[in-house]
Amino acid sequence: MKTIVQMKYALEHNLTTSSKLIDEAIKDHERWLDKNAIALISPKAKEMAILLDEERQKGLIRGPLHGIPIVIKDNIFYQDGTPTTANAFSLHDFYPPYHAKIVEQLIQQGAIILGKANLSEFAYFMSYDNMPSGYGSMYGQVKHPFDETIDPYGSSTGSAVAVKLDIVPASIGSETNGSLMAPAYQCQIVSMKPTFGLVPQKGIIPISPTQDTAGPMAHTVEDCALLMDAIVDPLKKEAFHIKGSFLKEIQSPTSYRVGIVYPTNHTYDDTEKSLLEKAEMMLNQHNIFVEHVDVEIPNLENDPTLLIEFKYAMNQFLKDVTGATKMTSLTDIIQFNEDHKERCLRYGQSILTASNQTSGDLNDPVYLNAREELLNKASRFEMIMREHHLTALVTPFWLGFAPIYGNPSICIPEGVYEGKPKALVFVGKIGDDVSLLGLTHQYMNAQDK
Repeated sequence: MKTIVQMKYALEHNLTTSSKLIDEAIKDHERWLDKNAIALISPKAKEMAILLDEERQKGLIRGPLHGIPIVIKDNIFYQDGTPTTANAFSLHDFYPPYHAKIVEQLIQQGAIILGKANLSEFAYFMSYDNMPSGYGSMYGQVKHPFDETIDPYGSSTGSAVAVKLDIVPASIGSETNGSLMAPAYQCQIVSMKPTFGLVPQKGIIPISPTQDTAGPMAHTVEDCALLMDAIVDPLKKEAFHIKGSFLKEIQSPTSYRVGIVYPTNHTYDDTEKSLLEKAEMMLNQHNIFVEHVDVEIPNLENDPTLLIEFKYAMNQFLKDVTGATKMTSLTDIIQFNEDHKERCLRYGQSILTASNQTSGDLNDPVYLNAREELLNKASRFEMIMREHHLTALVTPFWLGFAPIYGNPSICIPEGVYEGKPKALVFVGKIGDDVSLLGLTHQYMNAQDK
């Protein structure tokens, strides 16, 4: 298992070089080509490794990620001479006119972007018609890392698979509605969806301006904290009263309170019950307060709002990058797909067409009322945590509360049972990402003992 912390130690003690790490990562990528986790290797990766090795020799260290290879999801702008496509053939000619804000920050911290991870086309907002997770018309199908009968789920499939296969120690994915939690769950890695707004959206091909966020994927909470230090907007960090580095904060001992969610309208299976009982026992052993929380899980259907948001966001994105691609609107993308049916419409584009039929107006009273109703329902977890003075709520699967209301969440793998991956998802209070990282870091340490 490759981790950032291990690589950092090896680099600091002259046990390896960034150039060697990049060569090893490319070999591992080539070894696992059939899994299709990575769309493109960056032509700048080796050049950056040489530069960062030279800087290290001179004692110039950019940050904790100096010389560490990672991959970014192929919906994140990176000006390296390759296109950013969201695994959509309609965007095969889109060469970003600038770096995404998070890419700028990662480079400033010394990370080496090995390449772009594959994903579900348009971040799995393409078609209702049985389109597989991880599939796209540009680069094809991402496959599950250790059991191809298992659905990789969500859209950050390549980001998760690249980590699980140890091509890279960590990656950046993105989530609108579960696309960090779901592939991490299925691939048995750790991932964090930060509080909405904490990570800059600029330079990421969008779905929703109210839900989209990038987030880290790795083997450990500690590595996720390192990546959070690199990608979080410093001004937003200040607004949420987050002081110091995430990594240092989670290593400081503190007390936590956890609520284990037991839905009144859903029954856990025996494995899920067993995992929750085991988790409760481990938490208690580490003097972490645990209580059972009975709550009805409401229907959080957000397609009506996302369809309107997607049309607005896609048209705005294409307007902002005018000249960087022949596509100028969602209508253009739909027509391009019709003109290239054999390649682009293997599973149709029913979501794209449904979105294009909406007003695409975020001031539309119908949209505003639907969004307000959705937020009222999705605020339930936040309200429970505040009423019960809890650090986090935990469930044995991901739910819609966190992505819709904007709460941070972290997926912790628990193993494969009868062929089915299982994990726990911890959801924290808005802006309290530090406590959520600290709690899950302590929980993972307890798992290892």
